[in-house]
Amino acid sequence: MNSLFYAPEKWHGIPAEIDYNAERDVSDYLTMSYCLDNDIPVMGLCRGIQMLSVISGAEMIQDLPAYFAESGIKYDYQHRNEKKSADSYRDYAHHDVTVEINSHLYWLTDSDVLHAVPSWHHQAVKNVDNTRLMVTGYTETSGLRIIEAVERTDKTFAVGLQFHPEAVVAKNLDHAENRNEYMDYGTALKVFRKIFDLKVSEDRTAA
Repeated sequence: MNSLFYAPEKWHGIPAEIDYNAERDVSDYLTMSYCLDNDIPVMGLCRGIQMLSVISGAEMIQDLPAYFAESGIKYDYQHRNEKKSADSYRDYAHHDVTVEINSHLYWLTDSDVLHAVPSWHHQAVKNVDNTRLMVTGYTETSGLRIIEAVERTDKTFAVGLQFHPEAVVAKNLDHAENRNEYMDYGTALKVFRKIFDLKVSEDRTAA
């Protein structure tokens, strides 16, 4: 998504940043914009919250390790496990998320705290000042508040989550050995069931 940032930072030394896909950036931007312009319900996960936020004019943290270093705070890779070697396996990190009660995220999860959400990102939403976004979930990392969920206040349902409830569903369906290290399976599944119910309700109303 680097090609869409208003003020891109210099390269952070991350090899994956060199190989960004501008074509995908434009495609995702147009798709998300179309949904927002037509008030089509949308939920963006990880890159999805970042795209929703960029479109909405939010400021981004372009690399979490660099952001913490610039703040003089030690970062222990709570949002994406540090790769120990080029050929080592890197699974999701996990951390808790505090949920604002008056939000779509609370409606989706029926919880004011989500424990051990799967996390895999090095960029994040920095702030939503002067936008139509509302922060609905966050985590405290080494004393800094990192945004984990947002929603557009001017749309029926436009939600972004920085974490991965779909990974919990997949790990449980695959009977992964570490599935119990992450957020409650029932809560993760509830997110998608409620979104499906929302879509079915809309379809019936339209019919």
